[in-house]
Amino acid sequence: MLESTSMIEQAFQVFGKNSFQNAIFYSNQQCLRFELSEGSEEASYVKMFTSALNKSTQIIDTIFEKSEKISICFAFPGDSYLSNFSVFKELKELQIDIPKNNFKLREWVEDDEWNRNYLFFNINKSELHKIIFGKLGTELGIKPSFWFDLYIYDINLGVLVHPYDDRGMDVVGTNKFMIKRLYKQYHSSLLDYDVNVMREWFGAL
Repeated sequence: MLESTSMIEQAFQVFGKNSFQNAIFYSNQQCLRFELSEGSEEASYVKMFTSALNKSTQIIDTIFEKSEKISICFAFPGDSYLSNFSVFKELKELQIDIPKNNFKLREWVEDDEWNRNYLFFNINKSELHKIIFGKLGTELGIKPSFWFDLYIYDINLGVLVHPYDDRGMDVVGTNKFMIKRLYKQYHSSLLDYDVNVMREWFGAL
């Protein structure tokens, strides 16, 4: 385990601060982007949601199969936590309890002209399914759900997962063995739009 004064410092040191932003696939090398829901005009929101939930859960279970504790980062704009009260209420309805031992950071983002908040904490792996459910449901109107940016990682394993909504999920990190294993094992789930970039990094199967 890395020794540091802050869980946030550890995470930024291992994965890079750019891995806790948006579209992290495009700011990292040798990472993966998975397609989750299989949406179409004929597909119902329920079908899209269940597809995304099943696929993401399978991949995430493979990544963290040996992890007992999982680290979580929520990131969201706002001048105060009170301004996001409705979202924290949704988290409560999902029975997601943020532990008292957590780490917070707020910083001004000049380009966006708002404050970006980071909330870091650890959970037992058995609680992770609630967070995945809540994140993937938000764009499809599934309730309860939350729109906060979500980052799931194990600092010792060296892998970070960013489900950005029901459509897709990025995987980055220092553990290139695990990432290449995922590339091979779940190759059929890689996002077609970016698959040529991933082939350049990992080769054709």
